[in-house]
Amino acid sequence: MNRLLVGGIGCSFLGLVVYVVGIATTAWLSVAQSGAEDKVGLWQECVYNPQFGRTICIGTTDISRLPAAFNASRAFTVIGIMLLIPGLALACFTLKKNSNKFKKIGGGMIIAGGVCGIIAAACFTGYAVNLFQTSGVPVPFGYSFYLTWVQAVFTIMGGAIIICSGRRDEEDELPMVR
Repeated sequence: MNRLLVGGIGCSFLGLVVYVVGIATTAWLSVAQSGAEDKVGLWQECVYNPQFGRTICIGTTDISRLPAAFNASRAFTVIGIMLLIPGLALACFTLKKNSNKFKKIGGGMIIAGGVCGIIAAACFTGYAVNLFQTSGVPVPFGYSFYLTWVQAVFTIMGGAIIICSGRRDEEDELPMVR
């Protein structure tokens, strides 16, 4: 079993988990107001309601009213997941069938998924800066936003390691020249 490939798959899987947690949670923006914290995520917004004494979360269903940068963030996160999952599955498949071609394709898909996460976070940064620029306060990014940046480190590094494992195997198979 190729230890480099297993390490790349493990790193990519960790990146996938961090990515899913980042997109699924509602703390892309986190604003503290009057002792409570309002949070905005890609899929829903959670606002503290003092009348009921608790936080109420409402899904963002009408995408036509959302800014283009917000919709671009959502689109790139979905595209990233759609690249990461099959890329990781393909890399796992190569553990059984030692195919260097599939290692390169799977690693490339994983890297592309990580880059989509970076693009999504960058689009959201533009949206948030435009939203808070007029008020003069710093942008209150939440942990979900930062998790999306962190996933890029793991997924891109894992994809590169998977590709390197395929290249290393090719070099091992070359005949020795004296």
